[in-house]
Amino acid sequence: MIYKIIFDDGIVYESPDIRSNDPGWASEDRAKLVGIRKISIILPNKQIIVLKGFEKYNFFVEAVQSFGGINGGGVRIEVFYFCGVWRGCVVSWEINCKTQQIIKKLVKAGEEYYGTATRGWRMGLMGQKPYTKMV
Repeated sequence: MIYKIIFDDGIVYESPDIRSNDPGWASEDRAKLVGIRKISIILPNKQIIVLKGFEKYNFFVEAVQSFGGINGGGVRIEVFYFCGVWRGCVVSWEINCKTQQIIKKLVKAGEEYYGTATRGWRMGLMGQKPYTKMV
């Protein structure tokens, strides 16, 4: 599973496979001041989730860490979240690795993760209507 970001200046960033590599949102080196035009998430089954035209975007993961055992602990990502905010509402795509479910939610901004706000939002482009779908 990878994601592609198209920035306002036309630069395209493509992540490594985020199931087994650093997902890249925090380490991705594009200037945070450049607006995001579009994010596409390419799923293992080749379906694509598209988020476009949002005021801000966010991407984060839900992970678990095991302790002990022969090889020590390890971190496992269980859910990926891709979000867009527009006029106080957040569209959130939740991709659950364990259950293989994909859930699209609409919540009030500040309540996008189990009723709480998240950090790490990146600027989108103002003045566009949001668009999201899975193709």
